[in-house]
Amino acid sequence: MAVRSGMADLIVSWRLLVNDAGTATWSNQQAQDILDEHQTRVWREPLEMEKTYTSGTSYVYKVYHSRYRNLEAGGSAYFQVEDSAGSQRGTADFTADYIRGVVTMTADQVGTALYLSGYAYDLHGAAADGWRQQAGNVAGYYSFEADGHRLSRSDWFKHCIQMASLMDAQAQPVSVRAWRNGDFDRE
Repeated sequence: MAVRSGMADLIVSWRLLVNDAGTATWSNQQAQDILDEHQTRVWREPLEMEKTYTSGTSYVYKVYHSRYRNLEAGGSAYFQVEDSAGSQRGTADFTADYIRGVVTMTADQVGTALYLSGYAYDLHGAAADGWRQQAGNVAGYYSFEADGHRLSRSDWFKHCIQMASLMDAQAQPVSVRAWRNGDFDRE
């Protein structure tokens, strides 16, 4: 399975968080799989429009902000902008800063409400998982001391666990919907 083209920048950013230069520890496919575990589906999120002053009493409405960051790029397959009637805007109609969640339209939208659908990623949550995987890889490392020389390879494990905790602290909160239904209700 090929890595989705819109994931390239997200994978690079994730690799920086897990100290993985190139594909030293994880392949691009493995990195994408970890990121996909921290994916949020965004469906018709109302974008916040930015009123930009031009002169006198004139304003333009070209810049729109999402509350989501780290969005998957990839044209209309993974990132869509549409108006309140459901008419999709083509990729020639806007430029997107997928990392910051900003959509800049090429023409003034005169206050038109726009909506975003796509996929957002929690890079820090995914990085915490990466550090925990790395801790598992180095769990068998041991320290060695002889003739006044010490090699503390076991510190790698502690470092990985500390980095996982640091990334967890910066990760987005996880919310879960509770379901009660039929045979699953065991009171």
